[in-house]
Amino acid sequence: MVPCIRMIMKKVITLAATALALMFATDSYAQVIGKDIVTKNEISVSYGTLSNSEWIEVFGEVVTVMFGGETKTKGAIGPVSAEYFRRVSPVVAVGAIGSFSSFKDDMMRKTVLPGSTSGETTSEKVGDYTRSYITFMPAAKFNWLRKKHFGMYSKIAAGISFLNTNMKDVDPTVATEKNKDVAFNFQASLLGIEAGGQLRGFAEFGMGEQGAILIGIRYNF
Repeated sequence: MVPCIRMIMKKVITLAATALALMFATDSYAQVIGKDIVTKNEISVSYGTLSNSEWIEVFGEVVTVMFGGETKTKGAIGPVSAEYFRRVSPVVAVGAIGSFSSFKDDMMRKTVLPGSTSGETTSEKVGDYTRSYITFMPAAKFNWLRKKHFGMYSKIAAGISFLNTNMKDVDPTVATEKNKDVAFNFQASLLGIEAGGQLRGFAEFGMGEQGAILIGIRYNF
């Protein structure tokens, strides 16, 4: 559990630093009338942290430890997201979001060391445990500030996540256990900040499957 929390905090610091860099890194040319952007479409890619799926993973590890189990975090990817929005008015845009996250742990088993008189234990790997979350959400975006090189907005989305889990024993004769599930998911970015021109760097802050903090690049056309 501790390695997972440490990994999340490291991602927060990295994303915050990258977000500041992106705010000043893009300076292309956007179509404008007066001070307002009039491009109709935008596509974005982003990377976030502190997502719903990450909190589920942390809670799952806590429950595992409470019941005497143990896992060792091997790695995580995401949430990586792609978005498309089309403006239906100067303020409102509608579109869709796709997001992907993946987690991999070693399943461990504690055993008492042979000859130990004080109950010392050791951990051995008994299998691999992987989970992936694939999420699709219709979304709406509200562009409160629309300057030539700077913008502020809010975003809300709701949809479903497809959860795939695989548990593979180290013993090759044991069949891999696979499970699939579907659950409601959402994203509520209360504050979004973007800077640049037609190509913009952005950062968002809120909660949901894309993350409490996410940074990315957006192209307006």
